[in-house]
Amino acid sequence: MKTLILPISLVAASLCALAAAPTPDHKVSKQANWVAHLDFQSILNSRIGSHILDEARKDPQFTQQLNGLKAVFGLDFEKLGVATAYGSGKEDEAIILAHGGMNATQLEGFAALNEKVQIQKRGKRTLYSFKKGAFSALGPHAVIAAPNQKLLAHGLDVLDGKAPSQAKSAVSSHLTGMIDKPMAMMTMSIGKVMALQNQSIPAPQAAIMKKADLVGFALGESGSSMRMAMALRASDEETAVHLENVMRGASSMLALGADVGIDPQLDEILPKMKTSVTRKKRNVGLMVEIDTALVLAKINEEMEKRSPKKENALDSQ
Repeated sequence: MKTLILPISLVAASLCALAAAPTPDHKVSKQANWVAHLDFQSILNSRIGSHILDEARKDPQFTQQLNGLKAVFGLDFEKLGVATAYGSGKEDEAIILAHGGMNATQLEGFAALNEKVQIQKRGKRTLYSFKKGAFSALGPHAVIAAPNQKLLAHGLDVLDGKAPSQAKSAVSSHLTGMIDKPMAMMTMSIGKVMALQNQSIPAPQAAIMKKADLVGFALGESGSSMRMAMALRASDEETAVHLENVMRGASSMLALGADVGIDPQLDEILPKMKTSVTRKKRNVGLMVEIDTALVLAKINEEMEKRSPKKENALDSQ
């Protein structure tokens, strides 16, 4: 079970780490070793997303910060659209495309006021570069951003067809087959990314990763349930069958309500999850489904623990 959870955790953590925002007709560089997609409206309109937002609105400081972002940068958090980020795996090499919930003209005006900004024309586009970061408007509500001007130029070349883009991967297709219209999705060539970051995968997980050159993660909401899916692309179909059997074994453990001993809270939740395993040629998928009401209950428990009133009560004891 731990062997399966680590890849999920790794991809989920990478996805959550993105401070990203893509256009619906985005193009991703062929050089990318990881790609992440976020649909902010689906997140904000989901039961969990809307619940967290409602709770956040109760804090006057949160509302003040949102108003500040809108006034200064033209960023309307509640109207954010869709986002795509991709990169090689090296630190600070992510290219981001964002569409919706922003005023690109206002953002350009704010950037132009910075004394250290470098403004360069590239065809009909204007590039704004800083010591750390560069961006260009793609339309009235869309931008592309990168850590430096060189990467920004590459991202624009991909969009303009001057640099090769990659086709949608079979792993992405497998994930969307398990979760219709996912709120968030990420695919990653783990071996390449880990090598570029000079990191190693622990032995049990490494055995699987050596047999799977691409892994993907997706999150979505369906009816009254939250769905999480992981997909692996095996090196060949024979290996895919073995991976399918491993996943089915893990699925059976959850169905039996086994005490997996990872974490007390997980031990409580895991037996209540529904799982399913699918395979199509080299691609193997594991989907976990859990009642949204249970997830909300756990979120509320954590919020209660972290609430100022609770902390003040503990301090006074």
